[in-house]
Amino acid sequence: MAEVNLAHTFFLQIKIKSTTLAVIFLVLMLSTVVNAGQIRGTIINSTTGLPLEGAIAEIPVKNMRSSTDSGGQYQLGPIEPGSYNLLFTREGFEPQLRNDVYISGDTEKRVDIQLIPHVRKLSKVTVTASPFRRAPDMAVSSQVMNFDEILRSPGALADVQRAVQQLPSVSSGGDNVNEVIVRGSTPGENLFLMDNIEIPNPNHFAQQGSGGGVVSLVNPLLVQALTFSAGAPPAQHGGKASSVLDVTLRDGNKKMVLGGIDLGIGGLGAHAEGPLWDGASFMASGSKSFLDVVAHFDRSIAIPSFWGMQTKIAHRVGNHKISINGIYGDNNITITDASAELGTRGDVVYAGGYVYAGGLTAKSFWGDKISTTTTLSATGNKFERREYTPEFYQRGLPDFYRNNSLEQEQTFKLRSDITLSGPNKLIFGTHIKQALFDIDLSAHPDTLRNYLDSLDQGSIVRVSGEPVVSTVPYSHQDQAYKFGGFLSAVTYPFGFLKIVPGFRYDGFTYNRTRMVSPRLSAVYSAAPSLDISTAFGIQYQQPDYYQLVSSTSNAALPPKKATTGIAGIEYSHSPWNSKLSVEGYYKEYQNLPVDSSFLGNDSIISRFTRSTALVGTGVGRSYGVELYAKKKLTRHFSGSAAYSYSHVRYKDIRPGHEGIWYPGDFDFRHGFTLTGGWKQELLDYPWYQRLHDKKWFPYISFLSPIADRMELSFRLRYLSGRPYTRPEYFDRFQIWGIRRDAPLNQSRYTAYSSLDLRYERRFGFGLLQMIYYFEVQNLLNRKNIWQYVYTDGKSQRSTIYQLPLFPAGGMIIGF
Repeated sequence: MAEVNLAHTFFLQIKIKSTTLAVIFLVLMLSTVVNAGQIRGTIINSTTGLPLEGAIAEIPVKNMRSSTDSGGQYQLGPIEPGSYNLLFTREGFEPQLRNDVYISGDTEKRVDIQLIPHVRKLSKVTVTASPFRRAPDMAVSSQVMNFDEILRSPGALADVQRAVQQLPSVSSGGDNVNEVIVRGSTPGENLFLMDNIEIPNPNHFAQQGSGGGVVSLVNPLLVQALTFSAGAPPAQHGGKASSVLDVTLRDGNKKMVLGGIDLGIGGLGAHAEGPLWDGASFMASGSKSFLDVVAHFDRSIAIPSFWGMQTKIAHRVGNHKISINGIYGDNNITITDASAELGTRGDVVYAGGYVYAGGLTAKSFWGDKISTTTTLSATGNKFERREYTPEFYQRGLPDFYRNNSLEQEQTFKLRSDITLSGPNKLIFGTHIKQALFDIDLSAHPDTLRNYLDSLDQGSIVRVSGEPVVSTVPYSHQDQAYKFGGFLSAVTYPFGFLKIVPGFRYDGFTYNRTRMVSPRLSAVYSAAPSLDISTAFGIQYQQPDYYQLVSSTSNAALPPKKATTGIAGIEYSHSPWNSKLSVEGYYKEYQNLPVDSSFLGNDSIISRFTRSTALVGTGVGRSYGVELYAKKKLTRHFSGSAAYSYSHVRYKDIRPGHEGIWYPGDFDFRHGFTLTGGWKQELLDYPWYQRLHDKKWFPYISFLSPIADRMELSFRLRYLSGRPYTRPEYFDRFQIWGIRRDAPLNQSRYTAYSSLDLRYERRFGFGLLQMIYYFEVQNLLNRKNIWQYVYTDGKSQRSTIYQLPLFPAGGMIIGF
């Protein structure tokens, strides 16, 4: 409960004032007016990963082109500010179109491209460039987003995890957190990768076991692109039961030192990049919350405090590249009047902790056919949570909720790619991971009075008026190892058919389990713009560390098993830079962890307690249909529409209820997201160009309603009501409880709907580039319910709402 209320309070405190923006901006107004920029990048073979010499990068509207050198590098420019569509071609490869590449002032824009080898017989078809890129080894349910799409995604607050929530397969338990819930799964089933480093939870105020938090640690300014797979991914991805979110960072600028500042919901930050030595570059960023510095609040209001930093060093020598990544975040918040404001049992709620991840990746090319990727990494999450009443604490009574846990992992991964013939490829690898976990957690229901179960009457009688602890806290420190390997391939038996077979082998020493996970996907190109795809996969996910140690019987808890089948069709329309896809899926869960107290009788006292002992006998399933349409931004308009219809069901295992299926916790049933965007550039108009060239204009740009480029976008989102089980208040004992014969998840929250609006302005003044943005979350101020709180001793439930009408804004200044 403490963590949920924490996220709600965090957002209510964040306000960004224009006066603060102005003060910071004026300090940085040092630049010369130059009106030419350039575009650089590297073009590589998506199959082999090797640079492509002789590839062509061009700007058709400017009749400007550049051919890549032996290192696959190209350069376009000088070019005046504006937005351009880039075309990339090479004989034997499918052409690719990159829309809306924006050049601001005397800046350098980096655009790296992966070209896919031709596999169709070109004598019978006309190949046109597509703006949509699919990961070569992900056949179905996958999307690729570049940096610009992430940054300007309405409602996402420049957060890489929130950015994918506009897709049809993704939902979230609340807009207060950035968790990724896919096709009715539970939080924590998403695999998050950053440059091949697995990070369990890369967020400020991370929620244990969920993979989500309040604000992402990943700086979007350092991101090149992300690839998202909603299910049945290729065999090289394992350890999670649902989706994959793979973030690729760009390399730093190798020609000059650049930098800037950014101000937003993540605080005040600074970033820099540039060359280190020949063949090496760096990127570094840091951010710090600023509310405790620039704002004045009443002493009773909680102010979140957090800071973070991120860095990357990349060094290339010949056919070898080494990358070093690091990320760290620290956070804390104290709510001193939580009982009155939020309905918690304790008066004080505290949350803190830290997150770190670091790693070294070495990628080597051994000739034209073989490459290897080796990664050494270490990650950790520290969780510190308390919910207590000072009076009880002084009397030596325990906290209502306490979590002081540290979870760490050290990983070695080795992957080899072998190009067989043409685009056919064999991929295999191995991994070993050491898990270190120190779990110290307790959650005590407050019954207000101490009752004992009378064995002869089966009733409860009062003993004293003191608060009582009815569960035993657990503290455990241990280590274990995860290990395994995979074998996969990307094959084209015919020019119109791609098949991606594979399997994984995984083991875990703690519960002594071994698993084999087959994967198979295929794409049939019925026409140049029409693909029919299908996929099947088995995915395993080990229990969370705190679950394994919460009871001695949990040491043998098995991993949950998810079996997924997917089929879909996708049509691309190149003249409109758009695509339409329809997918259906069926997913079955086995070995889900279930509270063992559900298997007991319906004694009165058992209604008020929960057991930490879990049994892996739960069964679930989800199935549904998803529709997705998207138009890329070309000249003025962009947009997307995503609809999902789904059923999520779990099988009741309680005595007397066996075989009854009930709605899952995230059975939203209907989900709909509509986004739209309009942009206008004024640099083509002489009147604005004259205004732009005025020496005083940069100093008032943050107040100007017009800009070099303006973009207005929105996101409209609807979700059916989420199921929940309504407890019963036992007035005699002043306790909320659930009868063992009560039906599960038969109540639903009201439907969720929200309209988010974003307005963005961009300027370029020589070496100085600026982005100002303003967002309004929940523009219509709809009172969406996050959850109900049932506090013992209070016969009326409390309601916690999601974000109200919430204005937020920020700026990004680069120079």
